[in-house]
Amino acid sequence: MLERIPRRLAALLSLLMVLAGFALIVWLLARLPITGRASNEGSGLPVDEPQVQLAATVTPAAVVALAGDAPLSLASPTPAPPVVIGLADGLPVGLVQAVTGLAESDPYLLLASADAPTATLRLDWQPGGEVVYGEVYALAARFDTLFAQAEGSLILELWRDGVAEGAVYNRMVVLSDTLPALISLLGETGSAVQAVTSVDELLDAAWADDGVLVLLPFEQLTPELVVFAVDGQNPVDNRFDADAYPLVATVYAHLSDSESEWTFLDQLAAVSRGTNRDPERLTVLAMTGVTALVRQTAWQMDQFGPEWVAEVVGPELAAADITAISNEVPFVPGCVTNTSVENLTFCSSPDYMAALEAVGADIIGLTGNHQNDYGREATLTSLDIYAAAGLPVYGGGRTKEEAFAPLYIEHNGNRLAFLGANSYGPDFAWATDDGPGSAEFDLNILSATIRAVKEQDKTDVVLVELQYQESYGVDPLWDQRQNFRLLSQTGADIVTGVQSHVPQAIEFEDGRLILYGLGNLFFDQMWRQDTREGLIVKHSFYAGRHIGTQILTTLLYDYGQPRWTSDAERESLLRRVFDASYWPRLSQP
Repeated sequence: MLERIPRRLAALLSLLMVLAGFALIVWLLARLPITGRASNEGSGLPVDEPQVQLAATVTPAAVVALAGDAPLSLASPTPAPPVVIGLADGLPVGLVQAVTGLAESDPYLLLASADAPTATLRLDWQPGGEVVYGEVYALAARFDTLFAQAEGSLILELWRDGVAEGAVYNRMVVLSDTLPALISLLGETGSAVQAVTSVDELLDAAWADDGVLVLLPFEQLTPELVVFAVDGQNPVDNRFDADAYPLVATVYAHLSDSESEWTFLDQLAAVSRGTNRDPERLTVLAMTGVTALVRQTAWQMDQFGPEWVAEVVGPELAAADITAISNEVPFVPGCVTNTSVENLTFCSSPDYMAALEAVGADIIGLTGNHQNDYGREATLTSLDIYAAAGLPVYGGGRTKEEAFAPLYIEHNGNRLAFLGANSYGPDFAWATDDGPGSAEFDLNILSATIRAVKEQDKTDVVLVELQYQESYGVDPLWDQRQNFRLLSQTGADIVTGVQSHVPQAIEFEDGRLILYGLGNLFFDQMWRQDTREGLIVKHSFYAGRHIGTQILTTLLYDYGQPRWTSDAERESLLRRVFDASYWPRLSQP
């Protein structure tokens, strides 16, 4: 039977039997009438020899040896005491989820309130312990804010003392469950601070009053807010420096210095990432309006070099993680610059690729209506030039199938799908079954593609770019608005018009962004103020979600070089755009 018992169990049973026998012998000896040494006279035994030798010869080591050739310890190891984790009120959601997950998988991790007397390790907002988490807060306002910069002193003044004389902002709205963190960071609140229970309430408060600032955890941002740069640091930007930013609330661990506690803190750092703003989960995408390196713009590039157009705005565009350029014109070897304003048959010298390199272009939209101006063979050559430069394209291609296909880009875990189409034509600009060009706009096909990539979980975010009928007004055309909205309702997270030579209105459709027209980036249209104006948008994505958009404003000089606007020029431009825009929350009670 012992053959069927595991080896270590058999050894243990043998040990117990030996010990039991040993105990029995000791008990019997104790009952014998012998004390000390006995007289052995007449017994034939040596005088004064011990009567019993067993106690001297059977040692614990000998008993272990008898139990088997794999000795067992006679004493069971003492288990480490559990780590009782006390959690303060208002700790970051991501941190609490990480702690809870670890506790569920380890019976030696127990949870309690921070003031529980049994807590051996406490996580709270009180300095003096180990730093375990930094919760980044974003200062924001409603999207149609003209200037989104502030000094840290403004926030403190509004938070603690209320409204300052002559201040633009008179109230601050926060989420009630973040008050412990914010009080630890900024001190006790003043009369200008209001707490609400949900992000939706916070959005309503921001849109109801342009004098309201909101303060919320970075990961809870929504596109309907514009995020402020505070002391020069903007958390939705990929150049953000948390050490130079004043709105980071710190969680500390106070522990008794046991090995188990340090092990737990190491595990917590790995699971929680130590912050609610992990740069390895952030993607910044820059998108631009019309690029047509032709006519007077081309002549300037011939004189001053292809990079001339990008001298001012190039570094900012290149700083994005992904830069998308909508280039309307094919690169044609031997292209000759024609500066005539009547010239509407466009080509660009392949040397001008240096301009795209100077802005850090990563992907190219090919929805423009001039793609086939020099014939389909020239378009194929242009596609070869893009391919040789390592630039993927979307909204156009070598065949209709390629032109309609989504371009998938993944960066820092954010999965983006780019789609594009040309509704304006002309017919020869569209790709065919066996010929290159732009994708012809078909609402049913484009809507079905949007639904498919979402339903098949191929992407987190869908971005659609449309070359619609050109117009020179800030208001979109009636059918343009209808089609853009339908694409948004289908599931496109961002819909952008790249046809307009002037900046156009903006809209949100159930929180999804619609940009009806970005105006010109590189082009020679200097004859009107609004054709000189342009919008560069920088979209931020975090953990697979669109969390915000920054609008940068430009003005063309010298027939093709955009420069940053002055404050007065920016205000004039954005007031026109925002006044023409559609803000659903403004109509809410």
